[in-house]
Amino acid sequence: MHYDFGTPDMLSRREAAKYLGICKATLDKLDDLAKTRIRHRVMFKREVLNKWIDEHTGEKNKDKV
Repeated sequence: MHYDFGTPDMLSRREAAKYLGICKATLDKLDDLAKTRIRHRVMFKREVLNKWIDEHTGEKNKDKV
């Protein structure tokens, strides 16, 4: 297994919000976004964030704009 430590697979709330271009409060309201708890911290998998972006910006959403 190969690990790339230059690009973390798990992001904190702050990092995930920045990655999505939204504030942390908005991130907390996204109920359909899977979260992972590690002790007391809420973390987000980068692949989950990418999938969520794809699902909400795909061809099917063009009509909503």
